[in-house]
Amino acid sequence: MNQIIRQKIAVMMGFIKMRLKNLRAITYNIKNNGEGNRDRDLNYLKNHLFYDITFYFILLGPILFFYGAYLFYEEGKYVVSVMEFLLYFVSVFVLLNHKINLRIKKLFFLLTGYFASVLVLIVAGPMGAGMVCVTVVLVLSGSLLDKKWVLKFIAFNLFAFLVITVLLFSGFFNEFAIADYGSRWPIVAISSQILGIGLLFVIQIIYEGLEKQAKIIIRSQKSLEASEQKYRYLSYHDHLTGLYNRLFWEEEQKRIDINEQLPISIIIGDINGIKLMNDAFGHEAGDRMIIETSRIMKNSCQKGEIVARTGGDEFSILMPKTSREAALIQMEEIKQSFAEHNRRILNEAFHINVALGSGTKEEPHGDLKETIKRAELYMNQRKLLEQRSSHSAIIASIKATMYEKSHETEEHSERLAALSRMIGQALNLSQIELDNLELLATLHDIGKVGIDDRILAKPGKLTEKEWIEMKKHPEIGYRIACASPELVSIAEYILCHHEHWDGSGYPKGLVGEEIPLLSRIIAITDAYDAMTENRIYQKATNCQNALAEIQKNAGSQFDPDIVSLFVGIMQKNPVCEEIFSINR
Repeated sequence: MNQIIRQKIAVMMGFIKMRLKNLRAITYNIKNNGEGNRDRDLNYLKNHLFYDITFYFILLGPILFFYGAYLFYEEGKYVVSVMEFLLYFVSVFVLLNHKINLRIKKLFFLLTGYFASVLVLIVAGPMGAGMVCVTVVLVLSGSLLDKKWVLKFIAFNLFAFLVITVLLFSGFFNEFAIADYGSRWPIVAISSQILGIGLLFVIQIIYEGLEKQAKIIIRSQKSLEASEQKYRYLSYHDHLTGLYNRLFWEEEQKRIDINEQLPISIIIGDINGIKLMNDAFGHEAGDRMIIETSRIMKNSCQKGEIVARTGGDEFSILMPKTSREAALIQMEEIKQSFAEHNRRILNEAFHINVALGSGTKEEPHGDLKETIKRAELYMNQRKLLEQRSSHSAIIASIKATMYEKSHETEEHSERLAALSRMIGQALNLSQIELDNLELLATLHDIGKVGIDDRILAKPGKLTEKEWIEMKKHPEIGYRIACASPELVSIAEYILCHHEHWDGSGYPKGLVGEEIPLLSRIIAITDAYDAMTENRIYQKATNCQNALAEIQKNAGSQFDPDIVSLFVGIMQKNPVCEEIFSINR
């Protein structure tokens, strides 16, 4: 029998728990109707508090309201009893109605609580329960409402107590327990109001502090999120082009290298002559070429393909679900895009020449790294075939730019080559040395492409700062020559063609025979032709005066032995005098 009773009690308790759980779910589901603010701020805190109070109000309300209604009924106040009984059901209806605005629900809830507190105050009288209930409702208003509505609720509360006071002293409440307050009412009413409103403002101050703290936290979170996003972006993107970087490229290989993505194709491209471009026209020009290359490569990619800058001048495209044939077609389209770009650029030095190679992994057991190696091998083969012509085009363009910027002419280079060759032959130089001497005569000032036009074209004397800038051109020329297979043999001669025999030259301050022989020859012939030609900064002099000036500087600026040889050649060969007098 006892076991049956325990089972019945267990079933009943389970039913009650289930109903309570459902009731809690119903009140919390109000949040999902768009009225609850899920942001972690003060509004969320107030709304969450309201939902909790709503739940316990619905759960415990029947005990309070029904008991109060019963007491009124016992005292014969049937209307008040019915009003309190109905008030609970109306409150539940309003609180659980999804169509009613959340602010209205809060106001209705507080007004209902206030009305019930006033009823308790009138009925209970000096017992104090009514005053406590009114104070609690005031505190709740500060906890649930916005500041603007809190002030309105305080005003309503003060007005209600004023009306109660007037009615109390007029004898309207003589039949109720509140009349027992008598002359003490003003003191009790004022003290309870001060307590309730004071607590209300304390809560408001706490909320304002929480709100400020919440804003600080939100700003910190946003700043942290922005920093994380920036760090994540910088971790996986190239800072110059905005493309993915090598780290991302390598991680994506692992993600894509699965059977479902086969066939997987790779295209690798490498810019020809980018170092030569950097040395000739500066890194800004090289960067512009890299950025333009990245734009063309990216625009040539299809959706789902990944293009990355995997090296200084190297770009790679990872193409899942792309056959060998499709990859080759796409590679040709990329070449056409570069060709179209180059047609719009008049200066060939700024044409973009990219060697491309491709590879495809078609079988599940294949190795993607081997596919990448095959693409690189093919690309390097193309680079060997294309680089010489690419460098030649860049060198030709640099040479043209040098003539334009330095106001020197091709005729000057030809005369310089002829003069230098005469000295070289007199010194019994080999054919290779003579060829290098001729190339040096043509390109010894190639570094001037990196000097400011205003300095090169200045008619007067250079300032100290301008002269320091001008003296950089041998080093610039050296870097350009080192970057080109065609010029690497004369790189050292270009670097040293402004060194002086006594060590007063630049950039290294070499002395005597430390200066390469070809550089010493060019120094003399260049000085002679410069003096016998009209320049921006000076008028031409005759052959005799030019030779005298060179002899004057023998042993200081020039190699004395070569000066003697050169002067002897010029004095003994009247034909040379006639040749070099042309166009003077």
